[in-house]
Amino acid sequence: MRLRKLTRAEIESCGAAMPETMAFHDKLIGAKLLRVTARRGYNPQTVLHLEHGVTLSTQFDDEGNPGQTEWEITDAEGRQYRSVQIRSLRGKSVASIGYFGDPENDLRPVIPYVEFAGQFCVCATCPAGGAVIVHHRAEQSRWDLFCELKPKPRKGPNHACYHPRP
Repeated sequence: MRLRKLTRAEIESCGAAMPETMAFHDKLIGAKLLRVTARRGYNPQTVLHLEHGVTLSTQFDDEGNPGQTEWEITDAEGRQYRSVQIRSLRGKSVASIGYFGDPENDLRPVIPYVEFAGQFCVCATCPAGGAVIVHHRAEQSRWDLFCELKPKPRKGPNHACYHPRP
């Protein structure tokens, strides 16, 4: 399946808090991936550790409900790189952040991603589609989410495309 990166305007039109939320996530750009660890317990997950005490982890939804989530590595069009492991991205820097639009998924039509080295998009996924990325900055005692978004689909023959709400 082929996905499409949402534009910044499309993302920010999904809610009044999104411009500020995305500005916080922009602080990831340029940060290097230092290590990858496994968190065990009730909701096991893989945690990405970046510079300056920043961690990225996945969760099922905005409320933190447990659920099966995982990281998936894709190219810029959302095609899976099955041969690339997250650990092989150590030392690579974040090039961009955003969301892929999945026109075939009505339940979770967007998938958040963090792009490393300008070519590998590390996406948060779950069986229902896109999951949520938790972005924590320990040194600032601050965190935020690459939350669930539901962009408004364009009406007409190109209904699979997304556009900003007026």
